[in-house]
Amino acid sequence: MNGDESSDRLSPDDAFAVLGNEVRVRILRTLGDAAEPLAFSELYDRLPIDDTSRFNYHLGELRGHFVRKGDSGYALDHPGRRVVEAIRSGAVTDDPDLERTSIDDRCPTCDERLEIRWHDGSVEVFCSRCESRWERSSSRVDTAEGPESGYLGRLPFPPAGIRDREAEEVFRAAHAWTIVELLAVGAGICPRCAATVETELDACSDHEDDGICSNCRSSFAVVLTASCTNCLYHVGSAAALGLLSSPALLGFMLDHDVDPLSPRSVCRLDRFFSGYDETIRSLDPLRVVLTLSLDGDELTLHVDENGDLVDVSS
Repeated sequence: MNGDESSDRLSPDDAFAVLGNEVRVRILRTLGDAAEPLAFSELYDRLPIDDTSRFNYHLGELRGHFVRKGDSGYALDHPGRRVVEAIRSGAVTDDPDLERTSIDDRCPTCDERLEIRWHDGSVEVFCSRCESRWERSSSRVDTAEGPESGYLGRLPFPPAGIRDREAEEVFRAAHAWTIVELLAVGAGICPRCAATVETELDACSDHEDDGICSNCRSSFAVVLTASCTNCLYHVGSAAALGLLSSPALLGFMLDHDVDPLSPRSVCRLDRFFSGYDETIRSLDPLRVVLTLSLDGDELTLHVDENGDLVDVSS
């Protein structure tokens, strides 16, 4: 790169080549720590480098895309901020130590205490008594490992979210983070890169209602999968969760004092999305009816093969 401040688009190979140097990463992190732009001398003094020519060379490689120079000094450009944010999130560097830990929150099925752990980029949730809800997460790399007892699902959560939080706080924060992701997916937006998301429903034609079905490896007969058209984002969930952004479902929950983003609603929200009825009206084309209830009131959602809501009744 050169000193031209026009932030031209870089190819992925060129971008990672620029970042593949410890000095340049230190420059980005130092600018990220600064409350305001830094003059050349200020930036140089904050780095463990004793060669101004070497420092100037690496700074020049970052300028024009990751770093910009203004009247007040050097500051991160948007791509530079995103790099620093990724570093601080721990997503590409950290592996937090949170072993399977009991928390006060209760299982939506049997009311026993839940257990959580951090694993593979997510907070995994287990019941200490009842059977699993899923055999394994649809978003994880398929392995030879069998299901773990009581596995209820996974909540995507960056490692930074584990820091300075007790286990119960981790669970509730991860719960809210996942709800935000599902709201984005329901609106057709990838929560990772903001590209479009494609969704579809899948129904088990020979579903076993007692525990995990041996055919679909889930306790739900109908599941929704969503995949980004641009990046690697992929998620699977119970079908009703894929409709979380619909005004009908949101309105029904809020009318019954269930706020999907409120920590105090976590238990009721989990029960709400664990105990609804599924009816498969047809397989080709796929049409399903989901009936959800709160405080004796019911909401019926008619959904097509793409996971789109086609009719509502209450």
